[in-house]
Amino acid sequence: MKIEAGSENRLTTQHVSELARALLASPEVSTRAALLADAMRSALPGSACALYALRSGAEGAFFTALGVSDEISVEESAIPADGPLFAPLMQSPRPLVYSASELAREDYAHIQVVRTIRSIGYLPLLQEQQLVGTFEIVSFTDLLTETGLQSLDELAGLAVAAVGSAEQFEEQRQNLLDSIHRLTQLYDLEKSLNETLDFEPLLELIPVKVAAMLPCQAIHLWMFEGGKLKLVSAWGEDATAEVGTMEEVGEGYVADMAEEGAPLLISDADDPRLESRNERAGNSQPITNALMVPLIEHDKNGGESELGVLEAVNKEGGEGFSEDDLFFMNSMSETVTSALKNASLMYAERKLEILEALVQVSSEITSTLRLERLLQIIVNSPQSVLPFERCSIALDNRGRLQLKAVSGMATIPAGDLQVEHLRELLQWLSSYDQQLLIRQHGDEPETDDPKVRAAIAKHFEASDYRALFALPLADDQGRVGLLLYESSDPDFLEQAHIEMIKVLAGQTTVAIRNALLYREVPLISLLEPLVQRKQAFLRSDRKRQGVILGSVVAGILLLIFCPLPLRISGAAVVAPQSVVTLAAPVEGTIANVYAREGQHVSRGEVLGTMDDWSWRNQLAAAQAKYEAAMLAMQGDLARHSSQAGEDRTQADYLRAEMERARLRIANAQLRSPIDGIVMTPDLQNAAGEHLDAGAAFAQVLDLASARVNIAVDQADAKLVQPGQTAAIKLDSFPAQTLHGQVFSVSPEAQPAGDSRVFYAHVLLPNENAQLRTGMEGRAKIFAGLRPAGYVLLRAPALWLWKTLWDWIGW
Repeated sequence: MKIEAGSENRLTTQHVSELARALLASPEVSTRAALLADAMRSALPGSACALYALRSGAEGAFFTALGVSDEISVEESAIPADGPLFAPLMQSPRPLVYSASELAREDYAHIQVVRTIRSIGYLPLLQEQQLVGTFEIVSFTDLLTETGLQSLDELAGLAVAAVGSAEQFEEQRQNLLDSIHRLTQLYDLEKSLNETLDFEPLLELIPVKVAAMLPCQAIHLWMFEGGKLKLVSAWGEDATAEVGTMEEVGEGYVADMAEEGAPLLISDADDPRLESRNERAGNSQPITNALMVPLIEHDKNGGESELGVLEAVNKEGGEGFSEDDLFFMNSMSETVTSALKNASLMYAERKLEILEALVQVSSEITSTLRLERLLQIIVNSPQSVLPFERCSIALDNRGRLQLKAVSGMATIPAGDLQVEHLRELLQWLSSYDQQLLIRQHGDEPETDDPKVRAAIAKHFEASDYRALFALPLADDQGRVGLLLYESSDPDFLEQAHIEMIKVLAGQTTVAIRNALLYREVPLISLLEPLVQRKQAFLRSDRKRQGVILGSVVAGILLLIFCPLPLRISGAAVVAPQSVVTLAAPVEGTIANVYAREGQHVSRGEVLGTMDDWSWRNQLAAAQAKYEAAMLAMQGDLARHSSQAGEDRTQADYLRAEMERARLRIANAQLRSPIDGIVMTPDLQNAAGEHLDAGAAFAQVLDLASARVNIAVDQADAKLVQPGQTAAIKLDSFPAQTLHGQVFSVSPEAQPAGDSRVFYAHVLLPNENAQLRTGMEGRAKIFAGLRPAGYVLLRAPALWLWKTLWDWIGW
């Protein structure tokens, strides 16, 4: 099937028949396009051919290559229809020919070709007088003519029919594959949603799974709550709606659609309903198309009830949702509704179980007024319905939380590491007056507060738990305590569990308050002996009353006017002492060591020397050069030579070199910077070692003084001032009392067991190094003279005052 370029020959029937059989045997577009391109190349020897289809897109019309013959290739997937070679074809669909002299390389930049082009021709493909594509013929030998191309109209008509039917075939095949794919997706959706019966996780899962099947900007799950629609879960980004948003009829198209109960497709970006919703986000992320289907539950009697709405906005790709998408999402809604129904039934059953357990626990709580028994019931009984691993309760004591009971422990063991970590957490939680729910799914707790994140992360690392729920116990009289639940499962609490804990916390608060009041009732029996003594005093004679009153007055006067020394006692510990490191000033090798571990040394004493042979050689060489330079300078001066200035500069440089050499030799003497004791083990074996500049050679312990820290209870901290004298008795020297002066008091309290202390710092002489870091003992600080009553009765008076305040609380 060959014709000469430029002739008006037509294809023979045999050629057309052979091509038609080949086209029928290959239904794909790419194969048929390649056959048609090859047929055109065979019809025009010495040429190559590409078959294009005309498409339209968001940026306008463009041509895309469907098939290309040998010797050329088309790299661009979309060639603008307004290009220099295609624009005339768009204006007048007829055969066009461009000779090589008329063409610039930029005109056919979409073609990759290695041979020399004689001409390029275009044979349009018309369907009902509309341009649907074109043949692009590149001739390498002869000059194409429009008449010659027009003679191939029969091949162009065959190409239109063949490509059109192939595209229909591929579209039908793709629709079939899409249907099978969507059926598979629906099966996967049903399988995924039915794997969980937990209501809250299911709500989070539904938008994620729907978005995977229907790509779009965002998926929203709306559920009815009290006659209104509430956005309970979402996937993607949508500034027009946030989780927790409520909407009722008349406030938005979602609620209006739910009222009608029919699926809704909005594909017009200018729809007033979309414009109204976009105003909420200030058009930062406008919604241009939306798709909604109702979630309708069918009961056994044929009735219907609407659970909510499933919404998708802004389909991916920008083309908008179609009726097929509406049908597909409507199919998904049936699966979603079924999963929600099953989860709701399970949620109701769990809630009923929790309520029954709550009634049982409540009866146990109200059955006793013994505080210890009550606390054990609170931390242990709810474990049958609350999935915690550890429950603990702490009661408020003067603004601080004290651990009172832990689940699984009849008593709180002293010194237990886990209990100590729990106490630290409770002290940190003392400042919180609201509930706190912290989970950790990854490496850090999930909270926006960096302080909370750091404290909880430390506790989780020490305890291996990954979630905690802390709920303060308070009533109108103030805080009673705190209830704490912990688990290694970050999602151990559901909403129903939290609701039960809150109800339990209310009953617990009342029960604990009643138990505390019950414990205070025995105070009346303690006051009865005092009343009896008062009555006996009033019944006695006047003389006896006078003696008793005189003794009391004398005792009071003695307590008021007789001064006694006030001493503040506390635990004492020797603080870490100052150690000075002697470093090599220059790089070199240790030649001699003159000290050993434990040896007393004085400031400036040589502890070792470094090998300075090379430095002495440098000094001798520099000195010889310096003397030679001086002689040369003197000779030049005698001859009045101008070289004398340069000699003087050289001499100055050599003198500086001599000084540097002397400095290195001086630095080779490693001297103690302070008076003290050598602390470096095996120092005498350091000879021969090579040290870099700045490397440590020895450490010397400062003997000037030792610091002793005295723990002062926070109640006595205001009595301690710098300058006061202190007497210290260490356990290591039980027969020796050390004396010193307080030079400072720490400004911040530190925890010490269940209390907090301030540290008074005392300096003691330590010439013989007998005071070593970590030694412990007791100390007394002299706080001046005070009335005897203040000194003797201060401690019991403070205890009584605190006790009365705790009981009465005015």
